Amino acid sequence: MAVLFLLAGVVVLVFGNVILNQYGRGKAERAFANAHPGSALRIGELDYTMGANRLTAQSITLSSIGTMFKTGRISLTGVRWTRLLKNRYALADVLAQAGLEATDVHVEFPDSHYGVRCAQLLASVSRSELTAEGIELQPLIQDEAFFAADAFRTRRFRAVLPECQVSGLEYAEALKGTAFRAQSIRFDRPFFEALINRDKLPKPSVNNPPMLHEALAGIPQAILVGSLSITNGTVKYCERLSVGTKPAELTFGTVSLSAEGIANQGQATDAIQVRGQGRLMNSGMMKVAMSIPINAPDFSLHYSGSLDAMDLRHLDAFLEISERTRIKSGLAEAASFQIDVTQGHARGRVQGIYKNLEIALLDKQTGERKGLNNRVTSFFANLKIRNANTPGMLGGLKEGKINYTRKPDDEFMQFVWFALRTGVLEIISH
Repeated sequence: MAVLFLLAGVVVLVFGNVILNQYGRGKAERAFANAHPGSALRIGELDYTMGANRLTAQSITLSSIGTMFKTGRISLTGVRWTRLLKNRYALADVLAQAGLEATDVHVEFPDSHYGVRCAQLLASVSRSELTAEGIELQPLIQDEAFFAADAFRTRRFRAVLPECQVSGLEYAEALKGTAFRAQSIRFDRPFFEALINRDKLPKPSVNNPPMLHEALAGIPQAILVGSLSITNGTVKYCERLSVGTKPAELTFGTVSLSAEGIANQGQATDAIQVRGQGRLMNSGMMKVAMSIPINAPDFSLHYSGSLDAMDLRHLDAFLEISERTRIKSGLAEAASFQIDVTQGHARGRVQGIYKNLEIALLDKQTGERKGLNNRVTSFFANLKIRNANTPGMLGGLKEGKINYTRKPDDEFMQFVWFALRTGVLEIISH
């Protein structure tokens, strides 16, 4: 018997890679095709190093209906191959000491026109860690083709995540598909951009867009993330009014964010706690805190925040295009808000100190202020707004009251902004 084992070992050492590539690789590809009709698996050249227990493939390509997955070089270490071959052990046990290193990972979703790329992916089951570098979410086609594919208004997203680290990841549950639990997730220097084509009509709403807690509740697997943090991020929101024109841009720079208690199951009093800050138009620092109940029977939350001093003319890059309004002058010294949402209805207050506010209304077609009609319109518009709101004014500071009910097509961030805007408009109006 010992001679047989010795002979088998010599065969594996001498001919192992030949067997893997001429027999094992083809068998794995055929087995996958039989188990998943309509899908195809292609494995590049294989190499197995016995001492390190490392299996390396030069590439992997997997295609199925609506999805394409491919990688460059990918290595798997620490797999308990004997337990896998016996077929009596759970996958989590087989991979309990496993490690994964993959480069140049691509996933494409042609139906939705998006693709995801990851330059390097490192996973360690024994250390409960996952690291991804160079993640990019990009459309597969140019903007004009992307928007032309939909008859109604839509959003195009882009995201770049230079580094993502997940710690305390429960691989056993994740491999079973029963839950996703992690102690922490950290993103460093992320960039996120959203572009809306306002040259088309909004899509008729059949169902209300899900709010954050509803989206989490719709995931069948248990979700529990102790903390999520973002450092030195950039967020850009853009609106395009017509094809081929420059979009309006609203930006937040040096964004930092922390969220705790992210879950889709819990007690009635459990809530996701979010705190974040960023420089609005790379000028005034804006801070926001949110408390979002996990198991609220309706859309409820509380949020508050503040804005430091800033020259309001920095908002013109967005307002001139999106609202055809230019802020000629204006200085915000400080602002704060407190908002409670119950059953989709927001109530609260906004306080703001500002001075020297003067606006100009622009031509809706050209975006210019030229013409007597625009100058006259701007004159009367300035008569309708308060050009200052300071403690020394007669009657004191004016406070803006928030009273806003969610519209059927409001998404989460839209609702948050629309509610806040009602209070802002009340402060600046006579």
